[in-house]
Amino acid sequence: MSAAQLSQFPPGQKDGLSALPAIPDVQKQTILDYLKAFGLATELTEAEKLQFIEIAQAFKLNPFKREIHVAVFGEGENRRMSIVVGYETYLKRAERTGKLDGWNVSIDGEGENMVAIVEIWRRDWSHSFRHQVYWREAVQKKRDGTPTSFWAKQPRLMLRKVALAQGFRWAFPEDLSGLPYDAAELPDAESAMPATTFESPASKQIPHANESALSSAKSSAQPGCSLPEAKINSMVEPEPEPEDEITKINRLHDELRSILEDNEDAFTPKHQDWILAKARQANTADGVERMVTYARKVLKNAASMAATA
Repeated sequence: MSAAQLSQFPPGQKDGLSALPAIPDVQKQTILDYLKAFGLATELTEAEKLQFIEIAQAFKLNPFKREIHVAVFGEGENRRMSIVVGYETYLKRAERTGKLDGWNVSIDGEGENMVAIVEIWRRDWSHSFRHQVYWREAVQKKRDGTPTSFWAKQPRLMLRKVALAQGFRWAFPEDLSGLPYDAAELPDAESAMPATTFESPASKQIPHANESALSSAKSSAQPGCSLPEAKINSMVEPEPEPEDEITKINRLHDELRSILEDNEDAFTPKHQDWILAKARQANTADGVERMVTYARKVLKNAASMAATA
């Protein structure tokens, strides 16, 4: 497949490297309006808001166009803020230079051996640029060493996004260097939260419901013989570990994101942003769960309307 087949450009852009107009400035008030509209004005500290505003203005990224996002998670020492751009922003900025002449990304291998290969053509280069990203180097993991929910659910998509973002930064350093990273390249709430400490099973008291069964089993053993430890353990069923607040909040956030991603047709982008903003503002698992319930209600209403249409 030739480079010309991989991309198409507006008429006239082929002949000139500056056919597109300059990127418009983003006004500070526009960014403040975005933070207020999506409930982030009160969620961010003054220093965090200033950092977000400065970066958005420096790179002329409009948050209302979903070109830049900000998220905070954790509390106290574990509080983190991420300023990210969508990988589409890299593509749009590269096209605006008038130098992009096509790109392609492919996935080879499976599981931990998976690798994404991105190839980018520029009109002012005599050969294409190739860049490889390995899953085992790019994957974001939780504190227990397992992949975060998005990497576990969509590993190929996440790897493609990382490869595209890194590849375009390398291929267009004069235009894209310094831009915030794509979300797939950065830790999220799951990987930033401290690992939950559970009580050792050995220190737990045997559940009352199984005490009589254990006593009966011991008394039925022959005199002078001890009941095998494995037999005793098989008769003791520990009570399930209660889900702590942080784990429940993270699980509900994952569930909410999955609902929105799997049912994009039922929610406009602004509606999705509003729902996610409300969930981020919630200080309790009950608050996040209300937004999950709300999202499911929207889906139910949409299904009912479709059935009667």
